[in-house]
Amino acid sequence: MATLSFRVGHVYCHNCVEGIGKFVRKMKGVHSVTVKNNDSVVIDYDPDNLEMGEEQFKQIVRENIERLGFRIKNY
Repeated sequence: MATLSFRVGHVYCHNCVEGIGKFVRKMKGVHSVTVKNNDSVVIDYDPDNLEMGEEQFKQIVRENIERLGFRIKNY
């Protein structure tokens, strides 16, 4: 099991939290997506079960969260 975590801008509403997790949860190998303290996203995943390389997975996650209008502060 591995964890990917990063900070995003303020995530206050339920729809924002769901928007962040909706796409990522559908990816093979992802076990959970959690938004903590309204600004941190934590993704638990199994690198051995991803359909792509781990770096590509991280890039796709980052790009999709930014497409939702959030800015990733650190990665």
